[in-house]
Amino acid sequence: MPPPGLRPPPANWPWAVVAASLLLMIMGNGTLFVLTVSLKPIAETFDWPREVPSLAYGLASFGAGLGAIYLSHLSERIGMLPVLLFGSTMIGTGCILASFTAAPWQLYAAYGLCIGLLGNAAMISPLMANATRWFDRRRGLAIAIVASGQSGAGTLWPPFIRLMNDWYGWRTTFLYYGILCLAVMLPLTLVFRRGPPDDAPPLTTASGEAAKPARVLGWPSWAVQGTLCAAIMGCCIAMAMPITHMVAFATDLGHPAARGAEVLSTMLAASIVSRLVSGLLADRIGGLRTLLIGSTIQATMLTVLAFTESLLSLYFVAALFGIGYGGIIPMYAFAVREYFPVRGIARRIAIVMFFGLLAMAIGSWTGGYVYDQTGSYRAAFLVGAAANLCNLVLLVLLVSRTRLFPAPAAA
Repeated sequence: MPPPGLRPPPANWPWAVVAASLLLMIMGNGTLFVLTVSLKPIAETFDWPREVPSLAYGLASFGAGLGAIYLSHLSERIGMLPVLLFGSTMIGTGCILASFTAAPWQLYAAYGLCIGLLGNAAMISPLMANATRWFDRRRGLAIAIVASGQSGAGTLWPPFIRLMNDWYGWRTTFLYYGILCLAVMLPLTLVFRRGPPDDAPPLTTASGEAAKPARVLGWPSWAVQGTLCAAIMGCCIAMAMPITHMVAFATDLGHPAARGAEVLSTMLAASIVSRLVSGLLADRIGGLRTLLIGSTIQATMLTVLAFTESLLSLYFVAALFGIGYGGIIPMYAFAVREYFPVRGIARRIAIVMFFGLLAMAIGSWTGGYVYDQTGSYRAAFLVGAAANLCNLVLLVLLVSRTRLFPAPAAA
């Protein structure tokens, strides 16, 4: 809620919120790419299996999803500003602490606790949920822009992180990035001193009792939300593997680390375009149909990636994979906002995103584990593709229900 006496926001304030959300996502998610680009150097420094830094990435994803369930709810009660101030501080602090890593548990604590549970938990789900509440028209585009911060981080940071690692080593890279997060993110949170304009009273019956959630797509609301949670797990297990392991995968094929970082950036740059296009498309055909298109492309290209070896082919397949996966995450938030009432929407989105981030953690760890067992990423990518096929089955089921039960006119 905005502070008492605060003047109404300017007409363009919602887009200022979107812009600030985008920049916060770019900085907060950048911590994950500091780790992915540094995955191999960290493992080599301590003679650890790649499973160790992969698990740190997974814990950060899991922590972000778990913490967001509470922090999203808290942001609706006390406003976004204090939640984002706290999260931004923890992200910068966690990255600085990671620079002093000497044992696996220290890396796990820095990423799982500080950067994940207490840091990015305040960013991903709360920021997307907050964006849905500022818009009735162009909601899909607004969510897509905010969610593009994840891909924007992957496009912007890997080449710089790789250079910093080459020049100063991974420890100094972590330290400098943490300081940069504090310097950039804390001032940006001031944009959120105003709350969204759609704060509605709790839904109640005529007798004053709390109303039960309406049926969604002809099913109990919990069944639809549960199906979305299961679906996002299938696609995010597949999604996490190339994101976490692309640089290591490319170097294993004999390509320089610089080229591997460029392949990762190419994939994420393509995903930015995909997210913006998917947002525009969702405003026309709905979130679930848009989600099904992106997930189909992702499953196909991950299968192709498992058998790709040449550098030129890597660039091409990575770009197509990015086009597929780019629009997936924001479309889950869009679909929840499309079919469920606004009251409590932040927590509903956070619950779905928790399962997505849990799946990202599983996919990241699985990629490292399967590599350690087989010495190749091919089997890992095929496991991810199989999980993606399960996701497609659930999405087809939900899309088939939309023909009989369209979204409410005023979602």
